[in-house]
Amino acid sequence: MAGPLQILAMTVAVAAGAYLGPLALAYLVQSYSSSAAFAATAARLHDLAAPFLHPLLLFPSATPLIDHNNTSPPTAACPAHNYTTQLVSLDPLVIYIRSFVSAAESAALIAAGEPLLQPSPITGTGSQDSTGTSARTSWSAPLPPSADVVRCVLARGAAFLGTLLADGRDDMGTAQLVRYTAGQKYDVHADWFARPRVLAEDAAAGRRRMYNRAATLFVVLQADGVPAGSGETWFPRVRPIHGRASAPGAGDGEGGREWYEHVEGGLAFRPVPGNAVCWVNLFPHNGSGDARTVHAGLPIAGGVKTAMNIWPRTFFGPDA
Repeated sequence: MAGPLQILAMTVAVAAGAYLGPLALAYLVQSYSSSAAFAATAARLHDLAAPFLHPLLLFPSATPLIDHNNTSPPTAACPAHNYTTQLVSLDPLVIYIRSFVSAAESAALIAAGEPLLQPSPITGTGSQDSTGTSARTSWSAPLPPSADVVRCVLARGAAFLGTLLADGRDDMGTAQLVRYTAGQKYDVHADWFARPRVLAEDAAAGRRRMYNRAATLFVVLQADGVPAGSGETWFPRVRPIHGRASAPGAGDGEGGREWYEHVEGGLAFRPVPGNAVCWVNLFPHNGSGDARTVHAGLPIAGGVKTAMNIWPRTFFGPDA
């Protein structure tokens, strides 16, 4: 049975997490001088409070805006680029983006990351990742942030996300190239961390700052020879607005639909080169992970599927 001090700690953690999320939990332990102690204590409080947190409604009832046109502004090094967006789900927020990258950008991104491909890691429950697991059999590589094409696509993503990230605090993270060949897959998983993480450079500097993945932009770059009905990105817990699948698009899967209701429930997005799916990983009112955003990279029956993962990072803690 929990003692009075444990009950008090639980009450404080739950109340703080419900109103301010991980930021409040971080401040509860700001007296710790070492980043290791900070990370361990904040993670423990997060684990205690998370099961009790109930997010508020994210959006009021509204008529969805469909097929909105967007243009990323030109800069000296990044030309203007047009794409269109479609709301798929409001809660959780999932947006489908057509023509997010051009064919030339896709080729340049593949060329930048292809020489670095290694067996894909899988996120562990603590601070370490692992490889060689049957749950994830793809290949992946970090994309060099100094490459012009990487910088331009990340800037486009940041402009699309708008105020989801705080200026001067959050960032777009390190983009990842991921490749699937025949039979390769990634079983159902979440992109957010169950325990927020500390950057290696922050730990080395004793900086009390943690982060989690605020959202995901999954951009398909290549789908050469991938048979219809394979290689989809599947969200088993997401439902479309008004229970309606997408309008017919290019391709021959599921009647030519870019995304559709999967036979086992949820939504499946076909791998269409140039197109992207964006979703919000964390509840905005408390920073906890949204379990409804779990998804899988379904096995491809043949050919090659290459994509880009963008995981914008939100930071919190006394030194954020």
